[in-house]
Amino acid sequence: MDAPATDVITLSELATMIFRYGVVTVLSIALIIVVHEFGHYLAARAVGVKVRKFSLGFGKELFGCTDRWGTRWCVSRLPIGGYVEIFGDVDRDNPIVWDKENNCERRLSEEELKFAYCTKKVWQRMIIVAAGPAINIFMALSLMASIYMIRGVAIIPPVVNSLAIGTASYDAGFQLGDRILEFDGKKISNFMQIQEVTSRDWENPHTYKIERNGKILTIQMTAREINFTDKKGRKRENRGRIGMMNSNASFFEHIVAVEGIETKDKPDKAREVLLKNMDKVVTVEISFREEQNDKFLVSFPSALNEHLKNPKSDYYDRIFSSDINNIEYERYDIFRAYDRAAGQIGNGLLEAYKLLQVIHKGKTEERAIGGVAVVAKYAGNSVKEGWADMVRFLAILSIGIAFINILPIPLLDGGFLIFLIYEGITGRSVSPRVQNLSFAIALVFLGGIMILANLIDLIDFINP
Repeated sequence: MDAPATDVITLSELATMIFRYGVVTVLSIALIIVVHEFGHYLAARAVGVKVRKFSLGFGKELFGCTDRWGTRWCVSRLPIGGYVEIFGDVDRDNPIVWDKENNCERRLSEEELKFAYCTKKVWQRMIIVAAGPAINIFMALSLMASIYMIRGVAIIPPVVNSLAIGTASYDAGFQLGDRILEFDGKKISNFMQIQEVTSRDWENPHTYKIERNGKILTIQMTAREINFTDKKGRKRENRGRIGMMNSNASFFEHIVAVEGIETKDKPDKAREVLLKNMDKVVTVEISFREEQNDKFLVSFPSALNEHLKNPKSDYYDRIFSSDINNIEYERYDIFRAYDRAAGQIGNGLLEAYKLLQVIHKGKTEERAIGGVAVVAKYAGNSVKEGWADMVRFLAILSIGIAFINILPIPLLDGGFLIFLIYEGITGRSVSPRVQNLSFAIALVFLGGIMILANLIDLIDFINP
């Protein structure tokens, strides 16, 4: 009897996986950390503090050089991130340092104190501490803006291919296939131009000029106000909804019924029913929100869904209603690009904050933390998808590093800022004893979080 066939990973595939999930992860984290430390370096130099060392990596130095300002630039043995060594980061009242050359302690000279961190004003030291997270945020902004300037923002054609039953657009008489030519008398080329207005203005009617089967029609419609809590437990602000869109794909796990046939938690059943109804207008019930589902009229072209016949396809978990290979992009100028990047990052941080608010209440299945494996997963996937996804991943990682570092936890930049704020208010610095105790507690706390995060990753790997 023949042995069952098994999937065998070739050496080439193994090397690709190691590079994609291992090397790229290490290099990505290293790059973000080096940029973070460079922020501290620039700020220190700007306020007149000497930087003794800037190391790429940790451990024993492999090679390097010293510049005219006395900073040693070097590459160290472990190429994971890097660090800066700020001169004079000691107790201001007792500026004792370790003299490596003479292997003994000594007191800083009057000349050295002029360039020491400990003698600078509180606001100057705060700038040095805050510069790391700040440059990470600026890096994320620049990376996101570069995508909008180089590749551009995807344009969603103003063609209706999904229509929610019982919504404003459905009741106003819109149909699948309608192309919106003008919105309130202005020509449009992107569905987002409509949604950006109607999402915040649901009280006033708007005029739509549409093309349907070669005929030009005019429809006046008022969006409807909605307010709901999403599936992750986050409360959304009120906004207007029109109920029509140009959707790209639907995931089978979100489809709860097709033509009245229940498919909740039955993705294979949803796939089976939809395969029998290709190129037809069908009613699909989708779970988007916590308190209710939405029924859509939609048509899925068979020409775009040949992948459903191949269970090994990367897209086997979704069905397409539009061609993902035929996407148009609009390039932004530098000012518009940075404005959009700031908006995207701001919204992302707000969503993260909302998620943290509901995690402890058990209202979401979203993972609260993730370890190295999670970072590696996203790094590998971004490399696979293309340069824009890789740049976006680096931006998200940079924001993540900044966000973590500004947390008010000792050992992190946010903790040092708290100490400096205390010094600025009281006029005296936090005692070394209190600092050392808080550092020890923080080390145990952060170490526990790291262990827990990676343990969760390991459990997920063992029990997928």
